[in-house]
Amino acid sequence: MLAGRWINIVGTDADRYQDLAEHLQETTGGRVHLATEDGRSEPTLKFNAKRGLVIIDAMEDRPGTALDILVQCRKAGKKQLMYAFLNATHDSTLEKMTGPPEISGIFYQDDDHDHIAKGVLAMFDGDLWFPRRVINRYLTSNTSSHRIMLREHDLLTSRELEILQLLATGAKNTDIAAELNLSVHTIKTHIYHIYKKLDVSNRTQAVNWATQNL
Repeated sequence: MLAGRWINIVGTDADRYQDLAEHLQETTGGRVHLATEDGRSEPTLKFNAKRGLVIIDAMEDRPGTALDILVQCRKAGKKQLMYAFLNATHDSTLEKMTGPPEISGIFYQDDDHDHIAKGVLAMFDGDLWFPRRVINRYLTSNTSSHRIMLREHDLLTSRELEILQLLATGAKNTDIAAELNLSVHTIKTHIYHIYKKLDVSNRTQAVNWATQNL
């Protein structure tokens, strides 16, 4: 559960998200803050040293607004914050203009509260929360201005990158588990996935890759 971790929901009408906020608090154990976007100033976010999440209303009736808010939030440079969109339309312009690694997930207008809570927990566990078409688009998309160049560490989740960076410091599995408040078994599972994605077979090779690429 997400005790002590902040989930921010950003939109034009805070009352609209009250039921979702209460559901997320009950089902995830996280602390939920509703931030109003008024178009005049940056939304006020709540966070601490722990991993946090900012869920931005897609505001499909105001094209570009959600992306502007995302850019503003990311400029603050808070590396512990993840970002996701809420109330998006399937196959919309917004969906086509963004994706990993800039955001960690997208929730759609037809997603119920339980589905959103499941996605929130998955993102805090280091996973991405996108439909398959978005992942496929990220891997293969071409735009008029550039081709998305895929690198190995773009395939790693934020949690896997965090663990890889700790591996590079010489930390043992037990140390990493204590640092991230996870079980040793979970750490071993993440390390297994890291090895597969980087096409390495042991810790030394993974650390060498991290030293050269991160």
